[in-house]
Amino acid sequence: MALQDQPAYIIKMRAKAGLGDKLFELATIGMTKSGASDRFIIAREDGDPDTLWNIEVFRSDEAKAAYENSSLADELRDEIINLLAEQPMRIAVHPYSALPVNES
Repeated sequence: MALQDQPAYIIKMRAKAGLGDKLFELATIGMTKSGASDRFIIAREDGDPDTLWNIEVFRSDEAKAAYENSSLADELRDEIINLLAEQPMRIAVHPYSALPVNES
């Protein structure tokens, strides 16, 4: 499957003050345990350590659907929502490119 055919999300979540570490821990557990992701980046905002940005590329539409309907996703979703200071932002995308950059 070509990278451009893989479903992906860009997600922004902001934890309540001081709960950023727990948010990052739960998000990382979800990415590594599910097996649905082909690749992901979890980034912490420099100016706000309680804000998480996640770019997740799923292996396929089927893998994405299986994860989203799994008990793991339900469990993590409930825990994560309780940590959030505001509604998360989630944008469905398809990657255009994800190639390593050659160093000179």
